[in-house]
Amino acid sequence: MLDISDNELEQLLAKVSGSERDSELGFFSKPFRLTFKERDLIIKKYFPVRDNRMVDFIIRNHDAYVGELISLGIRIPGTVIRAVQLKGKFQIIIIQEAFKKEEMLRDIMERSSEKEMLDLCRYIFDETLKFRNNRKNAAETGFHPTLRNYALHNGSLWYFDTFPPMLMKQRELNRIIIRMSPFGKLIKNLIPPDFVDIVSDEYYSFVKMFKGIVGSCCRLRPEYARSILSFSMEYINSAECDQEEKQKIIEI
Repeated sequence: MLDISDNELEQLLAKVSGSERDSELGFFSKPFRLTFKERDLIIKKYFPVRDNRMVDFIIRNHDAYVGELISLGIRIPGTVIRAVQLKGKFQIIIIQEAFKKEEMLRDIMERSSEKEMLDLCRYIFDETLKFRNNRKNAAETGFHPTLRNYALHNGSLWYFDTFPPMLMKQRELNRIIIRMSPFGKLIKNLIPPDFVDIVSDEYYSFVKMFKGIVGSCCRLRPEYARSILSFSMEYINSAECDQEEKQKIIEI
């Protein structure tokens, strides 16, 4: 379990200013990696906003969402979410136990053999199907099982992208996506929440989740695309899900 005191949070944020970014892939936040008290941690700083009520809601929802995913069988590293005041605004900070860079699923896939690639596809397909079959309320629980959100640690997948939390209806999530984006202040009055469905549909639809994963795998390793597609069809045909969903996925 990860526990961070107020004093430790101050020390961590002071260290972050002198640290290098761990990745450039994040949209809402570029994560920093650092060692603190002999523990490797990832620090994620989010765009500061003035709406304290929204920040409080996000923090409460985040903790509930992490608990919900864990109850569904999704492994999540030790994670702490906090908010700090910054020049009259409120900034969300997420601190997580870090995985080694060589444990990142996407990086492993990039250097895998064809057989290894298909084995890794099975891992993430199983994870997505587990979420689909165990979630309690499909309309109010989203999930984004894309390759860059996972690490492979001790033979098991670990999901670490807990922001934005998705224990809410899609339209509500869309509003948070708009407001918490780096461009939120500029676009919040220009982009209607429904427009964000083009992104967030994949978080609530098992069909689009599965297709998204298959597409990502094929783009990452195009030389294995034929094998990945064939394996995906075999997998979904034998999976425990609705026939209608299977038919829509097979239309890949």
